[in-house]
Amino acid sequence: MTDYNISCVIKYNLCTGCGTCESLCPQNAIFMEIKDGIYLPHINKKKCDDCSICFKVCPGHGLDFKRINMELFGKIPENIIAGNYINCYVGYSNNSEIRFNSSSGGLVTEILIFALENNIIDGALVTKMNDKNPFEPEIFIARTSEEIIKASKSKYCPVPANIGLKSILSSQPDEKFAIVGLPCHIHGIRKAEKINKDLKRKIVIHIGLWCSGTCNFYGTSFLLKKLNLKRGEIIEISYRGQGWPGSLKLSLKNKKNKFIPLEKYYDSNFMSFISERCKLCTDCNAELADLSFGDYRGKNAYLNEKHGKSAIISRNILSEEILNKMKKYNKINLKKTTFEDIATLQSYFYSKKKVYACFKIFEILGKKVPKYNQKLIKPSISTYFLELVSLIRLYLASKNLYRALKLFNKITSKFIR
Repeated sequence: MTDYNISCVIKYNLCTGCGTCESLCPQNAIFMEIKDGIYLPHINKKKCDDCSICFKVCPGHGLDFKRINMELFGKIPENIIAGNYINCYVGYSNNSEIRFNSSSGGLVTEILIFALENNIIDGALVTKMNDKNPFEPEIFIARTSEEIIKASKSKYCPVPANIGLKSILSSQPDEKFAIVGLPCHIHGIRKAEKINKDLKRKIVIHIGLWCSGTCNFYGTSFLLKKLNLKRGEIIEISYRGQGWPGSLKLSLKNKKNKFIPLEKYYDSNFMSFISERCKLCTDCNAELADLSFGDYRGKNAYLNEKHGKSAIISRNILSEEILNKMKKYNKINLKKTTFEDIATLQSYFYSKKKVYACFKIFEILGKKVPKYNQKLIKPSISTYFLELVSLIRLYLASKNLYRALKLFNKITSKFIR
């Protein structure tokens, strides 16, 4: 793979769509654009001087997990599923409104507000759905608690969050920031921090969100088709919130709202629209973040609860200090638990570490795979079968073969989610 710029990453379908390249390009020769339902970099060849910085910060073609773990935590993870960590917790915001309107326990929102109000940060790189185009995300620097709250809830669509690094780099020299992103966003930031010391100095909190795969924009189109709605009828979309486990909320031009419970739409059909590149990811719980968050479904979680809880993986001393202070000031409810508990019912925690099966299938098909330097789980024969089924689902979805997709998912539902 030629390493003069990211054109080769795009060519071999290895781009994660994270947006790091756009922000770090010194010639402003790259911008992210939607193509085939995902975000991909567009390179202005007249501006590009082949400095190779975009390739160096790109997590799409690979990541040296061992080296980065040694630099961040001083050791290789003992638990290859969890990554390096100090403690695991279950908790939620003591602000009932924040908790109710978040994806789970509202802890990410509460932590960002606490860090802002206590001058730990001057702003946070977050994402909300665009006010003018409700189907596309808007990445911005939140500098008030109100702006942070507007960015709460999950976004089940592609998000090039790292294009916001450009705003961080152009901020005042003494300003500090938190960033919130998926594992691929964290990967790009860690690589970018390696070559840009200003970025490393300015970002003081890295918050990672658990991810089993990101649905492309066709996934939302599929949902609208299923609901007999046209895009022009929608003025606002919210994928989670309204209690636990949450609902898809569609605000219509006729001033009516349509709610679809999470379990009714977040199924095998919707998840068939995840990006192909997501199948090659080995990190679902943001192992390289300072704090990692996801839905809590452990032994103390109940399906009939109306308010969610967040599962937290704390990975360094700063994270521990912030959580303990917030608990002391009664901002959050927090209890220690084990990684095994928070991983309950999170099957993708383990399947992601069996990605070698997917690698082999891709190689047989003549496709490129990323290079990681980390220990993985040896997949069983059944894992190869499950990955093959999953890839067929993705293929049918990519071709908009909805009827065939539904039939295939119905036939294979007892084998794979």
